[in-house]
Amino acid sequence: MRNFALTTLGGWLLIACAWFCLWAIASYFTLDPELAVFLFPFALRMGIALHCPKKYWGAVYGAEWGLMLALAPQVGNPLWEAALCASVASVPLLWGAHGQYYGSQLRRLCVMGTVIGLTALLNVAISGWFSEHSWMVLLVSITGGLMLVPSCYLIWSYLFQQAWIPLTVDLVSRPVALRVRHIFFYAGLFIASIALQLGLPDEMRRFAPFCLAIPIILLAFRYGWQGALLGTLLNSVALIAARSTGSDLEVTDLLLSLSAQSLTGILLGMGIQRQRELNQQLRLQLDRNHSLSRQLVKAEESVRRDVARELHDEIGQNITAIRTQASIIQRVETTPVGAGCAGMIENLSLNIYDTTKGLLSRLRPKSLDDMGLADSLEQLIRDLECEALGINAVITWHCNGSDPDTLSDTLSVTLYRLCQEAMNNVVKYANASQLELTFVLCDDTVDLTVRDNGRGFSVDQVMQMSSSGFGLQGMRERVEALGGTIQIESQIAGANQGTGITIQMPLL
Repeated sequence: MRNFALTTLGGWLLIACAWFCLWAIASYFTLDPELAVFLFPFALRMGIALHCPKKYWGAVYGAEWGLMLALAPQVGNPLWEAALCASVASVPLLWGAHGQYYGSQLRRLCVMGTVIGLTALLNVAISGWFSEHSWMVLLVSITGGLMLVPSCYLIWSYLFQQAWIPLTVDLVSRPVALRVRHIFFYAGLFIASIALQLGLPDEMRRFAPFCLAIPIILLAFRYGWQGALLGTLLNSVALIAARSTGSDLEVTDLLLSLSAQSLTGILLGMGIQRQRELNQQLRLQLDRNHSLSRQLVKAEESVRRDVARELHDEIGQNITAIRTQASIIQRVETTPVGAGCAGMIENLSLNIYDTTKGLLSRLRPKSLDDMGLADSLEQLIRDLECEALGINAVITWHCNGSDPDTLSDTLSVTLYRLCQEAMNNVVKYANASQLELTFVLCDDTVDLTVRDNGRGFSVDQVMQMSSSGFGLQGMRERVEALGGTIQIESQIAGANQGTGITIQMPLL
């Protein structure tokens, strides 16, 4: 109870001081002490009431009502009675809005906009009984609300919604990173805004407010709606400074300019911030998809390896047993028909063995398990008979402290299949005499370059034709599934005739 009383008393004192200072600034700004109440002081009360518990509303409204009752006799204008009635009438409105003020940032901003609009209409409805200039009350209410209510939310969010680093001994060792470049840049924008307001000739001074949109756009692009609001507040200082130096800018024009800048800046910043949030969600989803694709490729290679092992062990042994039995029958069978059937069985078993061996090589390159990636690629060159076809195939390795045999199984199989497909294309279609495969092993990536001096081709046309099967399109899909990049370049004629495929894969 004692803490509540002290907090209420301290809050009442701070709010009363802030309310009076803002009223003085608004009076200097509008040159109308009664109208100034509806500008900044009412907006401050709305902003504080939305962001503090209801049990402290007595201090918020008590400070406002006390100051209004104290200042009214000094001014002696019936508009003070309208302001007091409007303040009392706003309690139910803010009470209902406070219950809806939760959730996402967009929801909170929508609630703030609704409260500002309804409060402005309430002020107009009540002040219409006491004054003929109720439309001016509407303008100052909206202007003050757009400037101060989001500012209160910005301060509240920074103080109470940010994850602060605990004040421990470890904090002492953390270096202080001052963004001096940003401070100088935005200070320069602010100085330029004031210079535009004060230094332009009289015939061009009406165009100065349009130049104030530049810092709002820049700050909105960098910091979202919070930056746009900060730019609006800085522009407000520049506009007030220009008016205080004898500018012919009317109060109505000034209020309209501030309202338009505040609303435009906040909406622009919200749009930019929403776009950033969507981009961040898309980036996270892409990373998740890449991770899932890598897991699927790993699972596929694992299944291929297991199936290949089972085929090799089971079918290989059975075929060997069938051939043995057929040989025994051929030796013991005396009739031509029996010997012919035994020979046919042996030939069929050999065909099954050859077919199974081909399937095994497609499922899983056995040479990878026996020799490793580097030797398997050398064996692949010999299997394709590159030398007999007049193709000088060279494999170059640049290992920066890494070993090709230490690569993961999934990455080794993928690189082997990529090289196999590229070399098959060169042997079948390129009519080349030179084939170079270059591997560069870095700390976190593997770079592969396959280059030949063949006749080249149209990349777009071939990519469309190879939509099915492994092919170039299959190579691209496999590389991208593992989070890598592939670039295919081909030139049909000229000094650089030939095809080059550049692949970069992350270490898995």
